[in-house]
Amino acid sequence: MLSDICLTAVGGVDPVDLVVRLGADPRKAELPAVFKDFDRLSVDPGDSVAMFGRSGEWAYVLEVERSTWHLVFLDRLGQDTLVGQGEELVCLDRFLHESPWVCYVDALGEVSSAEPGDSLLETASPLRDRLGAFAALDAAMREAGAVRETFPGCEDAEDEDEELARRLFEAVGEHLGLSLPRREIEQGLLPGCTCPHLCEPVAARGMCNSAHRSGPTTTSPIPVSP
Repeated sequence: MLSDICLTAVGGVDPVDLVVRLGADPRKAELPAVFKDFDRLSVDPGDSVAMFGRSGEWAYVLEVERSTWHLVFLDRLGQDTLVGQGEELVCLDRFLHESPWVCYVDALGEVSSAEPGDSLLETASPLRDRLGAFAALDAAMREAGAVRETFPGCEDAEDEDEELARRLFEAVGEHLGLSLPRREIEQGLLPGCTCPHLCEPVAARGMCNSAHRSGPTTTSPIPVSP
């Protein structure tokens, strides 16, 4: 399961609040079923089944079909209305790109994104980084060898993209203090909810492919703790 999930995390909010922002039923989110006992047959095929929880100051949502936040972000042409003023967000998306993708929104609402091997500071349009948050995260990525300029390489060149993705996701998790409980995720012990179909995935996929550089598919895990 860990190689096939998307993570959306927001700092300083309650996990129930986060899934409600993504469209979950507030009553069901307050008294959720455990994910492994979740009745998926009752879920609309267009909806996303998710787990949610907390890691330190971060509330997070794990989705096994898509990243609802990313779809909404694309549908609204980059105007994020799901994150409040002063809140940070990180999204690690495995499905809307041909390669894994990370997006970071700082406390001022400034946005930067990257694929494995890329720098957060090298963007197509001028990047604003008034808080220095992108520079700090980029430095952590470089130290972890998640940027091609500092990547130490691997024995098999065919494994390079997967190893870069693994280093990228681990660097993001360690730098932001975001760690996921491996056992609870693998056994489906976290609370479960549904996030409704808010926009058209096919249209979003087309927008995504035109807006970002594509690359080979990888299946590296997101940052987890034992």
